[in-house]
Amino acid sequence: METKKVSRYKGIKLLQDNARPHIHSDVINYLTEEGIIIMSHPPYSPDLAPFDYWLNDYIKRNLTDQPDEKSLARAVSKVMKKNSERRI
Repeated sequence: METKKVSRYKGIKLLQDNARPHIHSDVINYLTEEGIIIMSHPPYSPDLAPFDYWLNDYIKRNLTDQPDEKSLARAVSKVMKKNSERRI
C-alpha cells in the first residue's frame, strides 16, 4: 500500500532573501519536498525591502485599469484599507 506524504506546511509561501545558506541545494530540496512554495525574489535593490516586492505585486493584481492618477490613487488606497482591515 502506497501512502502519500501530507505536508504540515500546506499553503505556506516563503519569500527569502537569496542569502547563500537559503539557496543551498539541500535547503531548496527540503522546501520542495515539504511542499513549501518559494517565491522568487529579485536581486538586491537599495530602494526596496523584500516586503515591498510582495506588496507591489499584490496591489498590481488587485487593481483594474485606472484612467488617471487620481483614480489610481483612490484605488490603491481602497486596496490598502481593505487589506489592513483583513490583516493580509
